[in-house]
Amino acid sequence: MHRISCLGVPHPWHRRSERRVERQRYGMAATIHDEHARLRFCTLCGEATVDGRCAKHGADHPPAKARRRWRTPIAATAVAVLVVALIIELLVLRSDLNRERSHRVDATRQLQERVDADEATAKSTSDRIASLEARAAGEVDPAAIAQSVQPSVFTIETDSGLGSGFVVRSDASTSTLVTNFHVVADLWNTGGRDVKVKQEDLTFSGTVTTVDEAADLALISVGHAIPALRLQPVEPKVGDAVLVVGSPLGLGGSISSGIVSALRTEAGVRYLQFSAPISPGNSGGPVVDHNGSVVGISVSKFIGNGAEGLSFAIPAEQLCSSFQLC
Repeated sequence: MHRISCLGVPHPWHRRSERRVERQRYGMAATIHDEHARLRFCTLCGEATVDGRCAKHGADHPPAKARRRWRTPIAATAVAVLVVALIIELLVLRSDLNRERSHRVDATRQLQERVDADEATAKSTSDRIASLEARAAGEVDPAAIAQSVQPSVFTIETDSGLGSGFVVRSDASTSTLVTNFHVVADLWNTGGRDVKVKQEDLTFSGTVTTVDEAADLALISVGHAIPALRLQPVEPKVGDAVLVVGSPLGLGGSISSGIVSALRTEAGVRYLQFSAPISPGNSGGPVVDHNGSVVGISVSKFIGNGAEGLSFAIPAEQLCSSFQLC
């Protein structure tokens, strides 16, 4: 047997022991390597196989190669990137939606402002139209008034004079006309009642039936149906336009125009003062407004140096009081 010298030279017996240990180490490594070589995974269930055989599925299916753990971080990274991309896409989409909503709000506000402006313009236009219509309604159209009023206005003749009169009431066979009492005063005071009622080529026989001397009014009846004029018992306003229809100096169907100048009460009697000129023969004729309704009965005028357009009428309301015609 060899011995270990003091100089550290190994004994032959130790060399054999070292070679034996090295062979055992290499043998174990080879065994482990063979085990790993034989270790695979089943392609169906993922379980480890032994010598290519799956304990569950046998050797009918080829074993899968061992899984490599380095793929997991790559997949996780891909998922993370995908999630981040989705989040960014959602943020961009949300930003676009917010921008679109803001644009829609602005467009709606602008549209509402435009609608409000259009409504204000439409209201202003409507008010102007209403004002123009009211103004037009207040203006007198002499031609239209003449056409609607003249068929109801007549010349009243007596043996001592003439005047004007108009129909205030009518039925199927008779008509009632109004004139001034002073037109038929001489006839009435002498007991006469018959008058002639004329209009162009027409002549009717009329009868004075009722008078109101204090109000200077008289009623005449004729045996014919004639259109009646409307009465307006409400006094007109100062400045309102009026037309006067009558027979000045016997000229039947004459029309003059003016305005209501004043509303006066003289000696307890109410009068309408107007600017339309009248002459002898106009007494008893109608003073009408822009609707052709009777607002007064011509009765007199002032005559004198420098006196112009000072005509007077009895208010239509007096016919309501004297004869209950309203």
